[in-house]
Amino acid sequence: MQKACMIKAIPVLAIGIVAAITASCANSELGGATAQSAAARRDYERLSGTWQLTRAVVNGRPVPAHVLRNTILITDRNTFRFPKASGVGTHPAGSFTVNPNTRPKQVDSIAEGGSNAGRLTRGIYEILDANHKRACWGPPGGPRPTEFDSPPGSGRILQYWTKIGPVPSH
Repeated sequence: MQKACMIKAIPVLAIGIVAAITASCANSELGGATAQSAAARRDYERLSGTWQLTRAVVNGRPVPAHVLRNTILITDRNTFRFPKASGVGTHPAGSFTVNPNTRPKQVDSIAEGGSNAGRLTRGIYEILDANHKRACWGPPGGPRPTEFDSPPGSGRILQYWTKIGPVPSH
C-alpha cells in the first residue's frame, strides 16, 4: 500500500524536481527579471552548483529518504540537469528564470523533454545560506505558490537542497 502511494507520488516529485530548481537568472519571457539586475546576478552565482535533495514534501506527503539520496541536481546559470537517474523519473534537463525582486522570490521553469516539455512551472525560492536553498512549486501550468508549504490536495512540491559541490566541468 505505501509503495503504491509512493509510485503515484514519483511523477509529481519528478515535475517539481524538473521545475526544480532555483538557479537561474537569465533574461527570458518566462516571467523573470527583464534586465539582469545585480540581485539577479548575485542569486545566479549563489544558486549554481551541484545540489543534493535533503527534504521534500509532495502534496502533503514526505518523500522517502532513499529517493532523496538519489536526487542530485546540477544548476549552471539558467539551466539544470540531473547527472544520473534519480529514481524519480525526472526529465534530464531544462531551463529556468528567477526574479529576486519579489517577496518571496519567484522562479519559472521549463523542462526540455518528457510529458511536460515546454510547459511552464511556477515556483518560489529562498537562498537560506551559502549551502542551502528551498523551493516550492505549483503543478505544471498551475498557479505559483505564495508560501513554502505543501498541504494535502495542493499539488505543490516543497524541496530543501544542500550544496555538495561546484558545477562540474563537462
